[in-house]
Amino acid sequence: MSDEHATRDAWDAFGGGYDQAFSSSFTAIARAALRFANVQPGMRLLDVAAGSGALSIPAAELGAEVLATDLSPGMLELLRARAEEAGVTSIRTAVMDGTDLDLEDLTFERVCSQFGVMLFPDTDAGLREMFRVTATGGLGVVVIFGRPEHVMPIWFCEQALHAALPDLELPPGNRLQTDPMSLAEAMSTAGFAEVTLQKLDLSVEVGSPRGAWDVMSAAMARLLTRLPDEQVGAVRDAFVAAVLERYGPNVTRLPAEVIVGIGNRL
Repeated sequence: MSDEHATRDAWDAFGGGYDQAFSSSFTAIARAALRFANVQPGMRLLDVAAGSGALSIPAAELGAEVLATDLSPGMLELLRARAEEAGVTSIRTAVMDGTDLDLEDLTFERVCSQFGVMLFPDTDAGLREMFRVTATGGLGVVVIFGRPEHVMPIWFCEQALHAALPDLELPPGNRLQTDPMSLAEAMSTAGFAEVTLQKLDLSVEVGSPRGAWDVMSAAMARLLTRLPDEQVGAVRDAFVAAVLERYGPNVTRLPAEVIVGIGNRL
C-alpha cells in the first residue's frame, strides 16, 4: 500500500474520534486565523487538508466561497454533515492530495491550511502548492501547533511512546513539527512575501483524560495503524496515566500554543 493510501485509510478510520474531540477547539482557533486574514464575503477561499471543517465552516459563515479539500473521503463526509448541521450550504468539497492540487494557478484570494500541511510528509511541497493557487494580492494562511513542550497533548504523546515502547524507532518529525518558528522561513521559501507569525496561547477541549487520547490517537493514526493492538493499548494506558498524574481526573482542557503564519502573494 502506498503512503498516500495508508494516510487516507488511517484518517478514514480515526477521523470520527478526532472530529468529536477537537472540533470545537479547532473552530475557535480558525475564527482567530480568519480574523487575522481579514476574510470578507465573496472571497474565494481554499481550505487544504480541511478535515471535518473547523476552518471551512466558519469561513463560509463569513460569506467566503469555500472549496474544502482533503485526502480522506471520510473526513469530507464529516465536514458535509457538520456543515449541514450548521445550516451552511455554500461549501464545495473535493478529495485531493495537498501536495498535488488539481487546481489552476492564481485562483483563490485566501488559501488556508489549519493543522493540515504541518502533518504532510513533504511540508515544502504543500506550501508550494498553496502559493501556486493563491491569487495575486491574496494571502496564504497556515495554522500549526507551537513548540512541542508547549502543546501538552503532543508532549503527553511523546512521553507515552517513550514509556510504553522505549525501543520503538519513531519517524523524524518534519521541521514545522520540531521547529514551529521556522514556518516564516518555510512560507517565504515557498514564495510568500512579508510573512508574519501570530502566537496564540490557547487550550484544546479534550473532555476527559480518555478524551485527550481520542484526540491524539487520530493525530498519530499513521503510526498507530502500524502497531499491534497490544502496543497501541500500552501507549494509550501510558498516555492516560500521564494526563491523570499531571492534571487529575477532572481535566477537560489542555494547554496548547498555536502559531498562525500569514503571507502575501505580491
